[in-house]
Amino acid sequence: MPAVHFVGARERYTSSNVIERFKGALEKGELHDLFSQGDLVAVKFDVGEKTALGYVRPPIVKAIVDAIYSCDGYPVLLDTLNMNTKASDVGRNWLEATALHGFSVTSLGKSPMLADGYTGEEELLVPVEGGELGGVEVARAIAESHALVVVSHVAAHPFAGLSGALVSCGVGCVSLKGKGRVHAPLRPIFLQDRCDGCGECERHCPHGAVSLENNEPQLDEKSCIGCAYYCTAACPVGAIVIGRSSTMRFQKRVVDSAMAVNTALKGKVYYVNVLIDICPYPDCYPFSDVPFVSDQGILMSSDPVALDSATLSVIDEAPGLPGSIAEECDALSPGRGKLFHITGVDPKEMILYAVKQGLGQGDFRVFKV
Repeated sequence: MPAVHFVGARERYTSSNVIERFKGALEKGELHDLFSQGDLVAVKFDVGEKTALGYVRPPIVKAIVDAIYSCDGYPVLLDTLNMNTKASDVGRNWLEATALHGFSVTSLGKSPMLADGYTGEEELLVPVEGGELGGVEVARAIAESHALVVVSHVAAHPFAGLSGALVSCGVGCVSLKGKGRVHAPLRPIFLQDRCDGCGECERHCPHGAVSLENNEPQLDEKSCIGCAYYCTAACPVGAIVIGRSSTMRFQKRVVDSAMAVNTALKGKVYYVNVLIDICPYPDCYPFSDVPFVSDQGILMSSDPVALDSATLSVIDEAPGLPGSIAEECDALSPGRGKLFHITGVDPKEMILYAVKQGLGQGDFRVFKV
């Protein structure tokens, strides 16, 4: 049964400091066996959108950097471009977000880099035996590393249910073309009876796929690349939705893509799920909203499926926070299905598919640090 190590968020005295316990758990745990002396170890995390407040905190990334050095590895900090990014926007978006959120040489000891390059085109096509994808373009700097640590700022996800290890690996570790493959099934559906013709969807579509005709939104199928985060997030009246069959295919493609990343790294991947500031939306969103459960801590494992299963369990067992989306969705009480109530998508379906494909195990054993 896979081990999941759990560093709780509570700090009751000096030596119970979360960062120190986390760093110690990394140095003594499975990370030590992931690579050999002098190996290049990619640390993949999302710097977040510059207009959002939900992202992994720099001291957590720094703890991972220090632990890799302590284990005689050489860390390199990596992110990839989001689907709303064009080459001309890189300096204005990703670099500004990196600076605004404190991911600098001063805070981390080194600067993050883009694993798929400044145009999102540096990639390595990796074949995969999945139910949806025959291959995916893994970001080159990740594919060519000796080992990989995937850091996830855990959040709800509107199309996967959970933004954790599987999503951060399957979406976050691939190039723009790879992201396009994963997101291809996602097409916005416009509910005309709700639409008030405000035009926000047209204004915020990064690829000009949405236009208003007679105050009604229309989709240009050829221009749409499936980056449904941005049109759905822009609508103030909830008139843009994604069909259930589309989200089910997206979940499977996330898993297939994560399998490709795992293949590229020859299984030398370790996963860290950060359950601090657990927001309703993933880090690629233009906003975060307030957390819907309190800070729980940090979970880590070499099995992404077991880790996401444990993450779901921790979130389900936590009471929802008043004034958050949990209250709106009647998900304040501890119990199963909290993320389903919030997103309308069941993350367990993605986990079951990952188990079926052999990416990991759904069972787990938690070891508290």
